[in-house]
Amino acid sequence: MKKNLLTIVALTSFAGSVMAQLPVSTTPQNKSAVLEEFTGIYCGYCPDGHQIANTIKNSNPTKVVLINIHAGGYANVAVGEPDLKTTEGTAINSMTGMNITGYPAGDISRVVVASAAQQTAAPYGMAQGRNKWTTSVNSILTQTSYCNVALQGTVDVNTRVLTVVAQVYYTANSPVSTNSLTIFLLEDKVIGPQHNYGTPYYNAANYNADGSYNHNHVLRKGLTPTYGITIPVTTMGTTFTTTATYTIPATYGAAGKTNPCLLGNLELAAFVTETDRPTITGANGPVMLSGFANALDIATTNMACDPFVCSGSNFASSFKFTNMGSTPVTSAVFSYSMNGTATGTINWSGNVNSMTSSQTVTVPLINFTALPSNTITVDVVSVNGSNDQNAVNNLGSKTTILTTAIANSINMQMDFTQDQYGSEDSWVVYNEVSNAIISQDGPFTDLAASGTLLHTKTFTIGANTCYKLVVSDAYGDGVNSGYGVGGYSLKSGGSPIITSNGQYGTGETKLYKSSASVGIGAVTAGNINAVNIYPNPTAGTTNLSVDLRQNESVSVSVLNAIGQEVYTLKSANYNAGVNTISFNTENWAAGVYFVNVATANGSVKQKLTVNK
Repeated sequence: MKKNLLTIVALTSFAGSVMAQLPVSTTPQNKSAVLEEFTGIYCGYCPDGHQIANTIKNSNPTKVVLINIHAGGYANVAVGEPDLKTTEGTAINSMTGMNITGYPAGDISRVVVASAAQQTAAPYGMAQGRNKWTTSVNSILTQTSYCNVALQGTVDVNTRVLTVVAQVYYTANSPVSTNSLTIFLLEDKVIGPQHNYGTPYYNAANYNADGSYNHNHVLRKGLTPTYGITIPVTTMGTTFTTTATYTIPATYGAAGKTNPCLLGNLELAAFVTETDRPTITGANGPVMLSGFANALDIATTNMACDPFVCSGSNFASSFKFTNMGSTPVTSAVFSYSMNGTATGTINWSGNVNSMTSSQTVTVPLINFTALPSNTITVDVVSVNGSNDQNAVNNLGSKTTILTTAIANSINMQMDFTQDQYGSEDSWVVYNEVSNAIISQDGPFTDLAASGTLLHTKTFTIGANTCYKLVVSDAYGDGVNSGYGVGGYSLKSGGSPIITSNGQYGTGETKLYKSSASVGIGAVTAGNINAVNIYPNPTAGTTNLSVDLRQNESVSVSVLNAIGQEVYTLKSANYNAGVNTISFNTENWAAGVYFVNVATANGSVKQKLTVNK
């Protein structure tokens, strides 16, 4: 693993020296407000907090610093989701005197305002609810600051080494013995999910077309210790300068929960505190990019499509691209192919700055003959009307395989087990080609407490047809996340063909296909739920699926068209549920046979066709 290097070098100078020429102002100013916003992907009210904070920032663009800290229980994410927590953010979230009682929360320059605090009794706390932020920020902005702060950074796009220079200038003496300077690295447009309780959605403009959310001002790394470095001299006329270097990793987050870091979306924040509180003033600073090898260079990324294919009709796929060149990308042409056959081109237009990513680009629907393994490929044809100067990263591809889920009976049954929050859950089966709804169920009724409830629904399908099962959870935590162990099983003729443990987040899509000649399951008044024969027709080994309501003694006999018995299974004991009995028809003559499954409480007769 490549080690991230973090070093700090500090210099002290006085007004009039060469370091005073850096961008820090020497003119007395009012304070800038620093809003540390505590948030999380699973916090449904947090998008409202994001919107309130952005409104405050937009009203005071140079005087408000926003730092979004993902911390607390709502920031704990599942595997496959972006982990945006940091050690620094976790520490600040639980620092003495913060006293967070709910999310979203925010402190305004780490000041305790009793009338605005989330904790409504002494000793109150720095954390405030989102409805208090605007008033508290406006109050800070009217106060005189005894220092100013400014900073900027440069990152080499090849080595990803960031160098930051920050300055603090004292327009008056600090009234306390210890001042600290904290520098944070932030990132905008970090893509991920975001729960939302708003109707309509809070901060809807931050959602992308694919339903993902742009997380902004995300705290990525402290470039100083969490509560800063000590400023050695804090008297009027003093300029303090510090330099930090840091190698930015390609991704952040815990294993299985990583998310990419795009250099073009980075920004800096710095603020001065009296030890660790209150915050006196702060500033944002830019991260400038250097070291580009090419002006026009885009990399195809994030190829996406369903992992399985069935009919090959209306096949959907998409991709993104990253601008690796020094020039903004305003137009591009892409070609796409399926299984090596050129299919079409895509003309894209927009604006993607250096070292940032595009929105999702949708590939037109493709119709093709599905193979056991199929590959969709996208290639770059041109960038801004010219050739891409680096062809190495132009190609993107994704493989999808033919579904192995086969329904051998027209009789289908969906056993769906909800958790406590059934109102979030639903499922639909579509004809994959026509998109016609075949069957559906849900949302369901919530339970009074944590637990489960089974919902069973039956329906029928046609032969040699592709179907699509779409299962959805409105909250995004499936039906097995601590409120009951739910899940589902889709059965054909009593045999499961698709199952889930319920841990599917916002939902999942599964494909299956009915066989060319599906068996006909039958139900009797006895203890036999269903009988299914597959494959049917057959030329060799045939499977007999018998679904029993309870433990039962079962016998099987097979007669040909003139009533002669060609196969017999004497009575044997079988357990409740689906039991499979296999027999070989290789030596049987071609023709129609009748399979009789009998118990003491009823029997089922099925037709079997043998081909040669």
